[in-house]
This record gives sequence, structure tokens and C-alpha cells, in this order.
Amino acid sequence: MNITDEVQVKLDRVRGLMKEKHLDVVLLSKNENFFWITGGKSAFVDKSGPAASKIMITAEQNYVVCNSSERYRVMDEELTDGTFELIPYLWHESEAKVLEQYLAGKKVASDNGCYGEDIGTDIQHLRYVLTDAEVARFRMIGPEAAQILEDCCRQIKKGDSEMEVAGMVNGAFFAKGYQMPVTLVAADDRLKKYRHPIPTDNRVEKYMMVAICPQKYGLTVSLTRLVSFGQVDEDKKKRLDAVLKVDAAYILSTVPGVKAKDVLEAGKKVYEEEGYGEDFHLHHQGGALGYPTRDYCTDFSNTETVLEHQAFSWNPTIAGVKAEDTFIVIDGKPEVISHTGSWVYEDVTYKGQHILRPGILAL
Repeated sequence: MNITDEVQVKLDRVRGLMKEKHLDVVLLSKNENFFWITGGKSAFVDKSGPAASKIMITAEQNYVVCNSSERYRVMDEELTDGTFELIPYLWHESEAKVLEQYLAGKKVASDNGCYGEDIGTDIQHLRYVLTDAEVARFRMIGPEAAQILEDCCRQIKKGDSEMEVAGMVNGAFFAKGYQMPVTLVAADDRLKKYRHPIPTDNRVEKYMMVAICPQKYGLTVSLTRLVSFGQVDEDKKKRLDAVLKVDAAYILSTVPGVKAKDVLEAGKKVYEEEGYGEDFHLHHQGGALGYPTRDYCTDFSNTETVLEHQAFSWNPTIAGVKAEDTFIVIDGKPEVISHTGSWVYEDVTYKGQHILRPGILAL
């Protein structure tokens, strides 16, 4: 058996949890947990349900549970190194009956409550601290995702519909091996009115925003870019300046040991100082991410603490503008990974620290 260091670390984390909770068997059924535990391998078929294949972990063995629709591709193209032993069954057979021999008389838990105790939140916490291999993958896909989006934004033409732009963006990402769980596009009046704009046939005349959460190897890169046709007007500049200050406060306050809700408070204070206090209440502000588009969206009841090697994406909005990128907390400070250096940037200062944040590109 050839288990990579990354997968071994994760199996050790799960078995540590099993020991703590006195569990004999853990089943992982969520797509994000299949990606995570296998080191970025995929059992993805349909996001609307559980993973097409499950991972089962005991004190000594690692199994993958596949029906006949999935087993050949998964074993031929994904789980090829022998780390996971196959438990096969026919698509028309009962999975529960097949697993009965492995689970009978055992203390069982799963990440979605389908078998035994629901430990979904516990598994989520095990994902927070990224391994070196995950950091390396993030550093690869972050700039790649940003470049794909920015290249698409440069191709937008006045008169394009939001749906046409969404189709172009999604096609570009699919061609590079990404899944696209979130693609938001808004132009002009809809951009100022809606914080979560599902694309429509509305056509752009002056301004357009594209906000996306592409995923590759299961990891999510969350980012937003804005474009204008012609000069950016003064009101838009004022709003952009304010939202970038909020974003800088969020990013630069996200350091190990700080409570996520205290980071949220830092951004809220800047909203108020800039005269846009009401906008804080009209859209969630983001938080930690990794395999889901957000592990949590921070609010003031949140008890999580920022960790070293944890990924985040804050997404402050003021009507008509938004700021959003993905970063990892590395060596005690944020490293923005969705940065190309080829966009238009604003140099923003927060408490004596400088950070470049994306501006509005004039086409």
C-alpha cells in the first residue's frame, strides 16, 4: 500500500477523532470530504446529493464503497495507488445491506448522519488546517482561476447579457478542469440592487460584476472582479474606495489566534467610519473556506478562531461594488492566492499596513 503523506495525515486525524469519540467506523459521504480525505481525488457526479462513492475508515483499514455505476472510473482514474480497498455492490442492491457485515455491532458515525452519529461538524474542523500539499494546490489554482476570470472579463462587450457572460466564464473554467458551484453576474441597475445576482438576460451598458467560486481538486477559490465601459463615475469610486478599505480590514485582521467574530467587528467598524454602516447588514461578509464555498459565514455568534494554514475569503459589498479574493494564513499573515498582478489594483492602507486590492477595470 502506497499512502501519500497528505492522505496519511488526514487518516490520522480521522482516527484521532475516532479514538476520542470511541468510534469503530467512520463513513464519509459528502463530496467535499471525499475530495479532502483522498488528496483531491473525485467521486463527483451530482452536487445535489452525497458523493457517488463513500469512504469508510476503521481502526486498521481504509475502504471505498462504490456501486457498479461508479467503481470502474473511480478505481481506474482516481484511487489507483491501493490506499483504499474496494467494497463493490451492484447499483440495484442495497448499500446498507452490503455494509451490514462491516457495521453490525460497531459504534458507527458519518459526516451526514446517514449511518450512526452525525459527526459532520467534527470532520469540518479536521479540514481547517491545510496540509502542505493542499497549500501547494491552492497556490497553483488561485492565480490560474484569477487569470481565467480576468481574461474573460476583458472579453466582455457592451450589450452582452449577464447570461452570455456567465456562459463564457463557465465554459472557460470547465475547459480547465474546474467545477462551478457559484457564478453570479450583474450589470448596471441590477448590480446596485442585488447582492447575490443570478445572471439574467439583462444587458450591460456601463458596469458589470462577475463573482465566482470555481473548484478544482475539490478546493474553492472565491473571487470577484468588476469592469466598466468608460471612466468610473465619482459615486462608484467613493463606494469602491470604501469597500476596499473594509476588505483590507478583514484580510489584514485575519491572523492566527484571533476570533473570526472579532475580524467581522473590525470590518463592520470600517463600514460605519466610511458612512455605509447599513450595507453591512445586507449581505453576509464571508469567512473560512476550503472544500465548500464557505466552511462558515461569520456572524457575531461564531466561536471559531483563525488558524495557521487556514483559507479564507471575505466578501464585503456596498451597493454597486464588491471586493473578494481568497487567501491563506501563512506564517502568521494572509497570503492572497487569487492574485495575478495583471489587473488594475488600488493600494489600500489599514492600521499602517498596505495591501493591493482589485479595482474596476475600464474596458
